[in-house]
Amino acid sequence: MKWIKKLLLVAPLMLLLISGTAYAKNNVSEIDISVTVRDDGSAYVVQNWQGTFEEGTENYIPIATKDIGISDLKVSDEKGEYTFVDDWDIDADFDAKKRKCGINKTDDGVELCFGITDYGEKKYAIEYVVTDFIKSYSDYDGTNFMFINPQMSTFPTDGKVSIRLENGTALDENNAGIWAFGYEGEVQFQQGSIVAYTTSALEDDNDMIVMFRLDKGILSPTKSVSKSFEEVKDTAFEGSDYGDEEGGLLETIIGFVVLIGIVVVVVWLIRSVVKRKKAIKAFYEQANYYREVPNGGEIRVSHFLAQTFDVAKEESLLIGALILSMINKGCIEPQTEESIGAFGKSKKSVNLKLIKKPDTDIEKKLYKVLVKAAGEDGILQEKELEKYAYKHPKSVSNLLENALDDGREIFAENKGFTGHSGRKISDLTAKGKEELAEVMGLKKYLEDFSLISEREISETIIWQDYMVYATLFGIADKVIKQFEKVYPDRVPEFENYNRNVIIAHSYCHSMHRSAERAMQEERTSGQGGFASIGGGGGFSGGGTGGGSR
Repeated sequence: MKWIKKLLLVAPLMLLLISGTAYAKNNVSEIDISVTVRDDGSAYVVQNWQGTFEEGTENYIPIATKDIGISDLKVSDEKGEYTFVDDWDIDADFDAKKRKCGINKTDDGVELCFGITDYGEKKYAIEYVVTDFIKSYSDYDGTNFMFINPQMSTFPTDGKVSIRLENGTALDENNAGIWAFGYEGEVQFQQGSIVAYTTSALEDDNDMIVMFRLDKGILSPTKSVSKSFEEVKDTAFEGSDYGDEEGGLLETIIGFVVLIGIVVVVVWLIRSVVKRKKAIKAFYEQANYYREVPNGGEIRVSHFLAQTFDVAKEESLLIGALILSMINKGCIEPQTEESIGAFGKSKKSVNLKLIKKPDTDIEKKLYKVLVKAAGEDGILQEKELEKYAYKHPKSVSNLLENALDDGREIFAENKGFTGHSGRKISDLTAKGKEELAEVMGLKKYLEDFSLISEREISETIIWQDYMVYATLFGIADKVIKQFEKVYPDRVPEFENYNRNVIIAHSYCHSMHRSAERAMQEERTSGQGGFASIGGGGGFSGGGTGGGSR
């Protein structure tokens, strides 16, 4: 747990940096890095910067050179290439650095420097060669390289790294393994290249580290190292959520607890997250009971609002809600099957008979997955769904991601946001607040049902709809108990609803758990997937800081 002690040491520095850089006038909104790996293991790197610059005289990129070399620096902007200066003077004035670039040597390596040249919106292309980028290990050839440093004064909002081989060999899971660290995002094989990209804005303590290995024979690296790539990987995995899921997850949880206790709460205060949560809580408390199906029956919008504004916790509950909805509509029919076990004991299981395609877009997408999992007989067993989700985890993750994106888009088209989509109550228009109040009001109504004086709800279809949304909110078990308490004479009816809820939840859980396990195993084995916030130790290149000065 040495890394936890390091968190304790760097926490005050992180807070200082966050508060100190929050008001920086210079900002790089995007860094797009293209890497071409040569047969000798060197790499030609192009960093494309896009941002706004209002102060300082130069931009710079620190790179540690303990096991690599840096050469052939070139910098250009919209007006052309800069002049390379042999002896770069970091203390020179703005005009002396204008349209010039150079390399400043430091105790840890080098700084790639270039004049800001013009204030305002700017685009820069920084080109250089990294020697010994790929090294030859006893088992594989590979690298673990930091491309974007933490604590940049002009920290980029978005980052992307694309890596290809100059000899044209296409990279995929059959000849390479890929992992990434330090940011929220993914690393994937795409059209023969490795592509790492952010999905959330980078922050001061983030970085971008990409690690990959290649089968022997693809390249001929000039630098040989007397250890295995597996040792490199083991070092990088320390403190990450790769590897052994139980150990990695435990360490991650402990790490988050430490961070929450020392850093994150303060950071949230600085960034008004506490204010946001208070506003959401106040909005929920003020929301009136809502007794109808919310958001015009568009469950994707309800799902988006529930996830964005803390109405529901588990994103995967959408699958259970959709399965229950299809059962209610007669698209799916639960069937109990009895079998004899190994010791002669009878065993009951519930299968799903797929009867007809549903009418909504999101249910059609899930139904299509269920049909593929069921096979030719059209009878879906829970183990069949679990097996299919394990083999096709992206079909599950894509379903959830697309539903969330579609819900956000529909909400935006309905004028729910004041401007760009946001996560604060103040980001919503009057129409958007009304839509959110419907979701929150329905949840309040269901949770408080036994406390409300009204007692007449005659339409059976309303009960079914209620249970779909109770499942979406993760409160279905509580709602059933509320109904039974108020209507004791209708317990058998509610028991039937509860049976369907249990079936839907069981299938949902099996599907999502199996897909998550498969994706974790794929990530760990190097087939790509989500980057790990922690880990990445033992990297080459990189450093600390950079940006403008």
